[in-house]
Amino acid sequence: MLIGYGGGTDNSLDIVKKFPRVIIVDQDKKYKGHLYGSQGISIAELMSMVETEWFIYLHGDVYLPKNWYDTMKKYQDKYDWYESDKVLTALVKFKVNIDLNRAYSGSQMGRKKAFKNIIPIIEDGYLQNNEDIIFKELILKEGYKYGRVFETHNYHQIMNKRGEKEPKFKKFSFERDAPKEWTIKIHKVQARGIIKYCKPKPYLIEGVEAAINILKKLNSFDEKKFKKWVKKTNDIWLKYILLEKPITLHYKKFEIKLLFLYNKITKVLGFKK
Repeated sequence: MLIGYGGGTDNSLDIVKKFPRVIIVDQDKKYKGHLYGSQGISIAELMSMVETEWFIYLHGDVYLPKNWYDTMKKYQDKYDWYESDKVLTALVKFKVNIDLNRAYSGSQMGRKKAFKNIIPIIEDGYLQNNEDIIFKELILKEGYKYGRVFETHNYHQIMNKRGEKEPKFKKFSFERDAPKEWTIKIHKVQARGIIKYCKPKPYLIEGVEAAINILKKLNSFDEKKFKKWVKKTNDIWLKYILLEKPITLHYKKFEIKLLFLYNKITKVLGFKK
């Protein structure tokens, strides 16, 4: 049992220490001070410790129904990395329709060899609240098969405070008492992680743009610096994000849609914006 510990609010750590063959990586102590946290590096280190052909990856806030493993095991010949379906629990349990484009589980199973070229490139804390997406995209990029099993699921606790750094929920409406600093960090990490490790796809572009818009609303987005980082990290993304938005110009009875780059053009051509 390989555990990445990032802080907790109960005695979970005392419980797991009672099991045989347990290795615990205290990621905050080991990677203290690392930019945007340590979750990504910790996950990569834990995966590098796996000695078996297959392993199971679980989030700390999920629990599994009876026969989860037996059901998942049946698909080993079909996929190299795959996840179960998901049921959110908030005092009561209810099924949700998950976007089938993105990985969303927290209870995955897969081959160690599928991560052979992935583990060495994970070098930061950008894998937080998005590692399921990034692993899916990298697995596919490596030529392995990704899938989802609908015969079983995990129960994902969404109302509990999952760690000492997690903002607490204020009420059942899912309104969270989230500090501005926490919100900024999460969306910075999500956007940067996807850009760094994934190729642009429509659903990923939409997610990055959404994160950027939230950062803009919080007055915590430096477009010049961000573009510089993207250019250095994975410049293909510059073709898809932070583009000038098309506007409509009216000239007599005609409508002209164009990518508006210079305000002066309206004056020169006499267009009315």
